[in-house]
Amino acid sequence: MTIGTLAILDQAELFQLALRAGAAGDSGAAIAYLKEAASRPDATGQVHYLLGAEYAQLRMYDRAAGELEAALALDPALATARLQLGLLWLGANDAERAATVLVPLTEAGVPEALRQFGAGLLKLIAGELEAARGALAQGIALNLGNAPLNADMQSIIAEIETRLAGGAPAEPAPAPAQPADDGGHQFLLSAYAGNIKH
Repeated sequence: MTIGTLAILDQAELFQLALRAGAAGDSGAAIAYLKEAASRPDATGQVHYLLGAEYAQLRMYDRAAGELEAALALDPALATARLQLGLLWLGANDAERAATVLVPLTEAGVPEALRQFGAGLLKLIAGELEAARGALAQGIALNLGNAPLNADMQSIIAEIETRLAGGAPAEPAPAPAQPADDGGHQFLLSAYAGNIKH
């Protein structure tokens, strides 16, 4: 598709074409459609969210985070974008930034599964591993529509259980300035990176 062809497509057309391209595994085409849509004054939060998801699949995490932030700036109610941005910040070992992004998930009006996931991740940041595991498990039980997200959360639970079994103390997440160690929050990013579905 040429630049001239992209210019005649409207937001809805670009978005649907991006969804189809992403589902077919054509990240290049999906990103082209989404970048065109995101560059327009009528860009939506959903467009930026999907572009962020495509970047995350390509392991371009800085760009992914930027697009997820743009999505939330346009539509703060995009709870799944908020959750995924929180996971990206946790994976980058930026617990403070993650917590700031995740706190709104615990408010009224957020789907209960996402509320539990947000609460569980906040408990994880606080070093409350048992409570984190419980909230994440409850979120999985309530989340009937997004199996890849449940798999991500199950990976986090498995890491928590490994830590609990090892007798490691429940310590708060390290400050953003500290480097990640082998037992840090890097597992969150790996759980997130390969499982974004459109």
